[in-house]
Amino acid sequence: MEVAVKIGIYGGISIPYPRQVDFHSRCDYLQHLGQQTRGRPQKGMRVLAPSGSGKTSAAEAYIRLVEARMPSSNTFKPVVLVPLDRATTSKKLFASILSNFGDGFSDKGSEVVLKQRAITCFQRFQCQLLIIDEVQHLNFRSSATNDVTDTLKTLLDAGVLPIVFLGTEEAEGMFARNLQLNGRLLPPCDFKPLRATSKEDRGLLAGYWERIEDEIVRLDLLPSHSRLSQPWVLGALHKVSGGVIGRISRLTETALEIAIRRGAERLEVYDLAQATDRWAINQSFVSSNPFRQ
Repeated sequence: MEVAVKIGIYGGISIPYPRQVDFHSRCDYLQHLGQQTRGRPQKGMRVLAPSGSGKTSAAEAYIRLVEARMPSSNTFKPVVLVPLDRATTSKKLFASILSNFGDGFSDKGSEVVLKQRAITCFQRFQCQLLIIDEVQHLNFRSSATNDVTDTLKTLLDAGVLPIVFLGTEEAEGMFARNLQLNGRLLPPCDFKPLRATSKEDRGLLAGYWERIEDEIVRLDLLPSHSRLSQPWVLGALHKVSGGVIGRISRLTETALEIAIRRGAERLEVYDLAQATDRWAINQSFVSSNPFRQ
């Protein structure tokens, strides 16, 4: 019971990671730009990154920030986050949007009808920004004349609201093949993996790790700091995570559970090594354990 409670608390930790802060700033700009240009073709922004980079968490955190300023209600929904299923067609996209608004008939009607109903919902709820998550699932093209990227372009051209496209690198080809859609997008805000060869990136990883440690102690999940900020430990963290910051958080969660179960005062190399074996290697994020070398 105690372990589950503490891991649950850990899952609620939100670290103001610089790249996510920049993402929030760009979303804020896009949202305000949309308000200034309502009725005219809107802008979009792509955010691509490896799985586990924290894109969805960053989007959810942004929605919380917006709703702290402008609370949502039965008639007002400032930001809409719509996750997609695999092989989503244009029609399924609009069905997913309608389902997000609680439409009980989201799958009834033609694509044109569903699109108009989705636009009506945006207007009725005074939506200011649409975030489409897992946009790589839209990478579905049934014919040269039926490309989902054309649907995204026309949705922006409707002049209702701007759109943020979240996805993995698999979606890059989808954007590359439609220059007209690209022409409607702000510069990309992709979350690139941290590079071991970059001093700045190494600093970002070290700072993130230290903030996680501070939160673990502040929230009394463990009594003491681990003293694991040595360069070799940070290098091992980079190898296991591939420079993807969200994977460091997940590895630490597994290590934290191990440490709590053994009654530890702090995280040790033992816990990170065990976590790498149990989580990172078994999930195929890494093939060997740098904490054992």
